[in-house]
Amino acid sequence: MYRYWLAFLSVILLSSCTTVTDEVRATVEYAFKSTEDAELSSEKIENFPYTSLYAQWQGKARAHIVLGYVDKPDDWHFITAEKETLVIRNGRVIRTQGLEDNLLSVSNKNQDPLSCIVTDANNCKKKWQRHHDYRINGETVSRQVISSFRVGEQTVLNMPFGSVKATEVTEKGHFVLTKESFVNKYWIEEDGHVVKSEQQVFPNTPKLMLTQVTWIGRDYTPSENTEK
Repeated sequence: MYRYWLAFLSVILLSSCTTVTDEVRATVEYAFKSTEDAELSSEKIENFPYTSLYAQWQGKARAHIVLGYVDKPDDWHFITAEKETLVIRNGRVIRTQGLEDNLLSVSNKNQDPLSCIVTDANNCKKKWQRHHDYRINGETVSRQVISSFRVGEQTVLNMPFGSVKATEVTEKGHFVLTKESFVNKYWIEEDGHVVKSEQQVFPNTPKLMLTQVTWIGRDYTPSENTEK
């Protein structure tokens, strides 16, 4: 069902008259009205009423993407100015739509160590096998991927919204068929929330860097999240 849902997303955004989709459309229009350089000032970040990220493919310009909606169980659909979609779970991109090539699905998502590696490190598996299905150059291909994870030190990150404590998690993986290796990095708060990442979404392509700009409902007051 998710493929059909994603396929209709852009049509819904443009033509539907329901309250939910009207809000999503307003969100996208508001987000890109005055952010041509994908750089929000501190004042704009403080007053920006939507959850949003900076997204940057390595070597490309940085874009500001905005949350359209959250789908069960915990899939966050972020939308670009061009109506491209990145679906993120536990900080990892698990689907895309509207790009030149697209990630259609990731199998075995419930076993992704990113869901527990910080919050329950002793009981969380450090290896993960899954399949990625892609639509590349007009063809659908499937690639088996194997990764191992390592938990690093907690550090203070200077984020667009301020300073935050996060643990660096390194994922070393490879595509079994092509033997291509990659290294992903995630910066995760104590409750498992990912604030920043560098990840390999497609084989043989530049990495995608995601950085939290605003996240509605999370409190980032300096007294709670910065070192004294």
